[in-house]
Amino acid sequence: MSMSTTARVAVLGGGHGVAAVLAALRDAPVELTAIVTTADDGGSSGDLRRRFGGPAVGDLRRSLIAMSDGTNLLATVMSRPLETRYGRHPVGNLLIQSLMDSLGDLESSSRWLGQWLGIPGCVLPASVEPVRLLADTGDRLIAGESAIGSTADRIVRLRFDPQWPRTPLAAVQAIQGADWVLLAPGSLYTSTLATSALPQIVSALARTPAQILWLCNLDPGRAETAGMTAEDHLTALRAHGVRVDGVLYDPDAKLHFAAPTLARNRLAGFAHTLQAGRLPVHDADLLGAVLGSLFRAEENAVEAVAGSG
Repeated sequence: MSMSTTARVAVLGGGHGVAAVLAALRDAPVELTAIVTTADDGGSSGDLRRRFGGPAVGDLRRSLIAMSDGTNLLATVMSRPLETRYGRHPVGNLLIQSLMDSLGDLESSSRWLGQWLGIPGCVLPASVEPVRLLADTGDRLIAGESAIGSTADRIVRLRFDPQWPRTPLAAVQAIQGADWVLLAPGSLYTSTLATSALPQIVSALARTPAQILWLCNLDPGRAETAGMTAEDHLTALRAHGVRVDGVLYDPDAKLHFAAPTLARNRLAGFAHTLQAGRLPVHDADLLGAVLGSLFRAEENAVEAVAGSG
């Protein structure tokens, strides 16, 4: 990557976590690709899945809106709820569902919407087909994203139904061609691993020359990850085959790393203040500034090596 080249960044995840990262990088000089989970089976997305089939659309809608500049009328309308014969749904979910019927698949629908929203990049589904999450606790198998997210049982392994969901080729290429891959904060099993542990994505992460940076949650969370430490989260990611080169964390957050833990796990650590208010959520301005400095530092290091040659 040269000084005249825009950094290529792929962001993986779902929910509010991936939306926060996209909002933080929206105005940054990067080539941005979001790859989001389509396994949600709760709320509006779950209702639409049960009625019409197909992948879940809610996380994709949220990511598209996060990448818009906040003044786009279409983005504003997409976030508004609408009462219909099928119940109350965000307009964006209904629009994406309708586009899938017209264009044939979720990837094409997202690209079409991205063009109309004028977003600086693209949002891709992690799977081109409906996928259901399965959590193995050792004693029982919990089926569905909503049930997994609310369980108090410790999860041993996350699985998928079908076992090998197909990931869009464009998503695999974005990971393999990236300078940075960011594993967004969010629910460990139902957002982060729901995306990054998909077989084709695990394979792409293993092969990419990119730096893979995990953005650690600020809070341990409830239910599925209650009582887990930051190291426990890392262990779960690696146990599912997800490569992690470094971690960005807030040293003052409840979930954080200490130097000995980083060394024991052979993990590069980047400690920065990422929370601005009382709620344990990443501040977009702080996160954007930190990520920008990391991207520039890597770029300068590459330039220095190239110059010395």
